[in-house]
Amino acid sequence: MTTDQMTGPAAKENMEYLFVGTNFMTTDSYPVLEQHVEDVDVTVGHSPLSVEDTTDVTVTLELYDGSTTTATQTSDYDVDGAVSIENRTVVPSETGTANVSVTVNGKTDTATLDVRTPANVTRTDAQLDTSAILANSTATVTARFENDGGMPGSERLSVSADGETVAEETVFVSGYADTVETVAWSVNETGTYDVTLAERHLGTLAALDRDTVECKDVSAPATVTPGETYAVEATFENTADTPVSIPVSYRSGEQSTDKRVRVTPGESIHRVEFTAAEPTGRTVTHAVTVGNSTQRAKTTVRAPAQFELGDLDGPTEVTEGETITVTATVENVGDRAGSRNVSLSIDGHERVREAVRLDGGETRRVSLDVTVEGSDAVEYKVDTGDDSEAGSITIQTDETPTPSRSEESVDSSDGPRDDSGDGPRADSTSTPDTTNQATTTTTGPGFGIVVTVLAFLGGGVLLARQH
Repeated sequence: MTTDQMTGPAAKENMEYLFVGTNFMTTDSYPVLEQHVEDVDVTVGHSPLSVEDTTDVTVTLELYDGSTTTATQTSDYDVDGAVSIENRTVVPSETGTANVSVTVNGKTDTATLDVRTPANVTRTDAQLDTSAILANSTATVTARFENDGGMPGSERLSVSADGETVAEETVFVSGYADTVETVAWSVNETGTYDVTLAERHLGTLAALDRDTVECKDVSAPATVTPGETYAVEATFENTADTPVSIPVSYRSGEQSTDKRVRVTPGESIHRVEFTAAEPTGRTVTHAVTVGNSTQRAKTTVRAPAQFELGDLDGPTEVTEGETITVTATVENVGDRAGSRNVSLSIDGHERVREAVRLDGGETRRVSLDVTVEGSDAVEYKVDTGDDSEAGSITIQTDETPTPSRSEESVDSSDGPRDDSGDGPRADSTSTPDTTNQATTTTTGPGFGIVVTVLAFLGGGVLLARQH
């Protein structure tokens, strides 16, 4: 038998004996045992699909030895949706979703088709963007297209000036969507031109001399900081009696942008924004070009204000309830002036703050006062928002010592006192003066009693001698 007789659907007819009592199945090639199929893959040519189109389907079988074969012609398809399969081709009959599945040896795969209405693209609007431009610049036409069909579609856009085609473009529109497209063409000569899109007349375009609009002045900030967004302003003068659409070239150092600007008659100001970049200390030149005129301005990129602290000074020991003064040197190490709140915190709680403004490079000594409470050590911190310094203080309590009991008994004794006049003195006629006999100061217990006893004994001895 020939290869054609042993492959595809013909194999079952020509080798009927092979399929009796076995699990052989036909493929697009030679028959295989169904149990040798380890995976099934069903793919379609494309989706979404127009209801008016067709697409191919492919069934691939992966066999136990890693090889593959196709079974597109011989598979039993399970179709869910308004499509049919005819000789490897999927034919839709209506819009919607359709699923095509194949199962072999318990393995199933499904391909899903999105069937849509055909594309239907129409132009809904078109306009000449300006009635006047400068010669040797570009003119533009803007048109809107709409597709009310489900499939993507396209439309040809063709612009003519004085009957000559000046711009052509194919516009693509997704299904159930619309889009706006702008086409441009160069106008090199001064004069007036009738502009049409397809057969629709859009208006008359005037191409004016390039000196009609000039850039008279450019202004920019004297200084900026890295990351700062700033505006460059250009003053234009239009000597025509109609608005003119002009291309403007803005250059700022290594940054550049080209814009189309509509300039009204007389003077007008237009701006464009840039973002300052590192490094600092450099000067950026801004150049604005319109027609035959260019104006420039310069901006210096400077370091932003940065407040750093130094020479922190505060007490190390205080009494509870005492008001302390903490001082620190604040320096703006940046190039530009700035303001910061310099704060003093105790144990993480802000207690006082002072607003400080410094020019670039300026230094100031700042003093902050606060009353401290507690009976232990506290931490304090001075903070500028950019930098901080910290220190610690030990708090001592103010306590007066309590007199001892022995001191109280000395103070209340009946013994003689000094000649200050405080307390009683012994009578010179009845008691000998013993003051000089006890000149040693002591606070020992019972001292007052001893002195009294000695005084009485001395008096008794004198009386005995008189007798």
